[in-house]
This record gives sequence, structure tokens and C-alpha cells, in this order.
Amino acid sequence: MSNAFKKTGGGPPLVLVHGTTADHTRWNPVLPELEKHFTVYAMDRRGRGKSGDNDHYTLEREFEDVVAVVEAAGSDVNLLGHSFGALCAMDAAMSTAPELFINEIIQFLLD
Repeated sequence: MSNAFKKTGGGPPLVLVHGTTADHTRWNPVLPELEKHFTVYAMDRRGRGKSGDNDHYTLEREFEDVVAVVEAAGSDVNLLGHSFGALCAMDAAMSTAPELFINEIIQFLLD
């Protein structure tokens, strides 16, 4: 199974995890602002966009997929999820890899 993501911008790494019925393009309205502050990794969740899937789907695989993209992004990675993507991001941070850091970036969007 492959995890696809689009890498843009410059700065500290930020992994974006979209919700249930979307793909990485869900983030397009906010990408220009985020790219000013971060190297953005907008991922396609399992079975969405350009990411693969397999016959043995479980929620835990979704969480592991987020961890895989975070690990590909490097160290001191910021993580932001929307809707179901937020659940995937939180579970990835809390139970699969507790060393992940969730950073709220709403202020960047409001500035």
C-alpha cells in the first residue's frame, strides 16, 4: 500500500490529513497561506486520491498511514487534520506514536 502526498511550501514540516469524502485537494483554499509558513505534506488517505488500498481495511491502518507520512516529513512535524482526518491524526499521535506533536495553527489562518 502506498501513501501519496503533495509536498509544497517552505519551512517546518506540516502534515495535512483530510476528512472522509475528500482527498488532498480539500486543503487547496488554505494552502497558499500555509505554504508561506510550512513545508506542507497534504496526504491522500487510504483509498483516496493517489493513495493505494488493500482488502484488509482497519482503522488502525489509517492511523499507521498518517504516521508513515509524518515519518517521511522528518522531525518536529506539525500535524493538522480535518473531520475524520483529525481523528486519524489524533490517534496516530496518541496511540501509535506518542512522540508526535499536534500543533494548532489556526492563528496562521487568521493573520
